[in-house]
Amino acid sequence: AGIEPSRLIRTSLASWSAGETVEDTFDEAVQSWRTTDAFDDRTRLAAEYAELYATDHHSIDDVFWKRMLTEYDQREVVELSMCIGSWLSFGRLNRILGLDTACVLPSHVV
Repeated sequence: AGIEPSRLIRTSLASWSAGETVEDTFDEAVQSWRTTDAFDDRTRLAAEYAELYATDHHSIDDVFWKRMLTEYDQREVVELSMCIGSWLSFGRLNRILGLDTACVLPSHVV
């Protein structure tokens, strides 16, 4: 018997399979994650976790975990943690190897 994918993974796969794309304003929403109307409280908590994970992981305390575990089950916390860790690692790898300057993304201008 295999491991059943969590709700987080199923939702992501369903969105990808349906050909959904990121909204044009998503980058702005991410930058203003604390105040944007584009995110619900659960998403805002994930953004807070990502920021703390990346910038001040020592401040992730029992109070934070209590909030986190009211919105996410343990499997989702592990998946979210692995995603955050992977993206941070890939970003650093790209910077160290100079790949962030070697690949130029197309402009967002249509």
